[in-house]
Amino acid sequence: MKPRIAISLAIAALALLGPMLLPRVDAALVRDAEGCPGSGDVPKSDDLTTPRVAILCLLNRERARYGLPALRQNAVLELASQRHSEDMGARNFFEHDTPEGVDPSTRTHAAGYAAVGVYVGENIYWGEEAMGTPVRAVEGWMDSPGHRENILRPQFAEVGVGVGLGAPRAESDGRSAVYTTDFGGPSVP
Repeated sequence: MKPRIAISLAIAALALLGPMLLPRVDAALVRDAEGCPGSGDVPKSDDLTTPRVAILCLLNRERARYGLPALRQNAVLELASQRHSEDMGARNFFEHDTPEGVDPSTRTHAAGYAAVGVYVGENIYWGEEAMGTPVRAVEGWMDSPGHRENILRPQFAEVGVGVGLGAPRAESDGRSAVYTTDFGGPSVP
């Protein structure tokens, strides 16, 4: 085969396959944050533990930068967070309140978290491919004043991390991740 023909075929193949390959290559370029393994990876259905641990690690890195104590993982908050992440993906909505109007506080209490003497807060995030990694989720939260405030709120002592894989928007066609973090701590008088 002549070199010009081979080059032309290679260019044509890249033009055809590029749109399918680019998101995968882009996702592979997100690096793990130092000390937080798996934080640069798009979550997979067979391993939701790694992104949960990565999100907690990244949240605690941010808190440490400001001299705040680390958040502890809380199984009840995690249950509420996981349910909400899955619900958003399954029913194609992206809001703190469900379509029926159930808010984060009501959801965490329904999961078994204390209803009296505690304060709760919630962050949600979703992204496709490279934007769906834990690193990008926490970057997005830290760039948003309200979400940043939740992460750095001194009263919050514990957190649950939910990871869903269905996109909350019907038009999505890439690998998506939906994150919910429900924070809790004693109410401030």
